[in-house]
Amino acid sequence: SCFLAQPVPLPSHSDPVTMAASLLRRAVARSVAQQVSKPVGAPTQLSVRTFATTKAASPETPLMHYQATQQATSSINHRLFYLNVVAMVLVYDLGSAMLDI
Repeated sequence: SCFLAQPVPLPSHSDPVTMAASLLRRAVARSVAQQVSKPVGAPTQLSVRTFATTKAASPETPLMHYQATQQATSSINHRLFYLNVVAMVLVYDLGSAMLDI
């Protein structure tokens, strides 16, 4: 009543190394057959350019249309303030050294 009541006979090459070599040989043969069956040709033109057809190539905002945000303006003013402080200290130091005050 059991489907596999009798043991399945092993093939004559039951050596594990021989079986592994046989499996490897079959896998290589199958992969080579799949590679040969695929034609190698020029790629088909499936992807047609559908983006940026009506836009300019460069997405940067031109400087004549640029309007800085409040955060950008504050950042620039902050940097210029410290540049002015350094320039004033330099002028004061050079002037004091020249006038020997």
